[in-house]
Amino acid sequence: MNQDTPQAYIDGFVYFCGLKFIVTSDTLIPRPETEQLVNSVVDFAKDHKDISIVDVGTGSGCIAILIAKKIPQAKITAIDVSEKALEIAKQNAQNHVVDITFLQNDLLANVKTKFDVIVANLPYIPSERIPNLDNSVKDFEPLHALDGGADGFDLYRKLFSQIISNNIQPDFLACEINDDQEDIALEESTKYFPNARIVVQNDSANLNRYLYVWF
Repeated sequence: MNQDTPQAYIDGFVYFCGLKFIVTSDTLIPRPETEQLVNSVVDFAKDHKDISIVDVGTGSGCIAILIAKKIPQAKITAIDVSEKALEIAKQNAQNHVVDITFLQNDLLANVKTKFDVIVANLPYIPSERIPNLDNSVKDFEPLHALDGGADGFDLYRKLFSQIISNNIQPDFLACEINDDQEDIALEESTKYFPNARIVVQNDSANLNRYLYVWF
């Protein structure tokens, strides 16, 4: 076994927010900072009796599953472009006994369903930085789940465009971003959603990490 192999891949699982999730080299290993992203959605949605939530780029399914555990009345859809990642997410959902609709798709392309909440933790690392990542990340975690294009924001631009073109009309959008993307996140989201209330919030380490949009 390579000394840089992440322990989670050796074990085949990781604990995230107190729950055990299967992970493989087809899925990213959940990071602690993503817990706050989950909590933001829960805080928004917890008092709604009927609410539909879509997790775009679900990977191991940890975000969708945690939301389903905390808001059992929510109707949740989880989307990923990777069939192998979706298989892992389905296993995790079965293990945690939650009802989630899974869809293999390119973000929200051709999705006409209206969702109240969209949550996304998409690839946001600029392509040129990939070779400089720790070996345990760049050599083992799936590249398509890391590489966000030239400035790291390509997938979010694509998502924003799809939200508009598909007339999805969400009430709330929550995204995890890179800690140096505050300016581009505000600029791009304002361009696509000029009438929305938009903020970037810090994580527990006081780093810019979350983009929130209220429509």
